[in-house]
Amino acid sequence: MTRRQINFEELQQLYVLTGRGIWHLQYLESAINMLITLKKDIKYPSSVSLEEANRIHSKNKANTLGVSLKIVEEENLVSDELLGMLKDFKEERNWLVHRSLDQNGEDLYLDELRYILIKRIESFSANAIKLRKLVSDEVIDFNVSKGVSKDWINQYAEQQSNSL
Repeated sequence: MTRRQINFEELQQLYVLTGRGIWHLQYLESAINMLITLKKDIKYPSSVSLEEANRIHSKNKANTLGVSLKIVEEENLVSDELLGMLKDFKEERNWLVHRSLDQNGEDLYLDELRYILIKRIESFSANAIKLRKLVSDEVIDFNVSKGVSKDWINQYAEQQSNSL
């Protein structure tokens, strides 16, 4: 394999993809923490005041992914299959955030390995998006099981999106 300096466009692509992955990681963490707030802490619609629900959710939002997954596992909040997928994702997250430079930094200077590295980071983002959807579906299903209308949930979500 031929070694060469990474060019500006390739470096920019790496930075953009890494940032995109971390952004989608945070969306997933947010969905997981909403799941914890609803299924573990609140349990039933209107069982606590809106102020108390927001306080609980703010506390849960401070959790790291590892802490949140530990709670999800201990409280049996999702299926074993989804939990396994989330744990695998956490390992990829740990690689991207903590080890990618040390383990794969030299790959940037080799065309074939750089391509593999970029594909791995792209896959991280795609997986975060997929998992966020699965966790969000869990949140919706839980709310519907407690008597909340799916139409109301969809209208509320659309209203929130539109307000942004």
